[in-house]
Amino acid sequence: MPTLPKRSNSITHGARVLVVDDDSDGAEAAGRLLETFGCDVSLVVSAGEALERIEEGAPVDLVFSDVVMPDIDGLEFAERLQQLRPGLPVIFCTGYTSAVEALTDCGAMALMKPYSADVLERVVAERLQLARDAGRHDSA
Repeated sequence: MPTLPKRSNSITHGARVLVVDDDSDGAEAAGRLLETFGCDVSLVVSAGEALERIEEGAPVDLVFSDVVMPDIDGLEFAERLQQLRPGLPVIFCTGYTSAVEALTDCGAMALMKPYSADVLERVVAERLQLARDAGRHDSA
């Protein structure tokens, strides 16, 4: 598989992203794309595994997750992540319009598949920046 060219965005460079997808091909493709933005990517195959890592204190700056997974659906996953790590940016991706609407209604960020590299990079950078800005306000 060809290596994708590196992009440069100071916000995304070094960001620790946890990719959650029960489809290993989808997870790997998303991970490779996120790495082109300078992200440090970890892959897990279930929402349950992601929650365990977060509970154990894994250093995660952003979660990028599929919505439809066999163990926990996207809405429940978003709620549990919010309980564990309030303010942790989460981006969901899905091919189901109804899922995007439901997640957006509960305040989560959702992207429709397929998405472009430019759109993903912009959304990741925006979410990371919002979280950093919120962190500055919390500590002020």
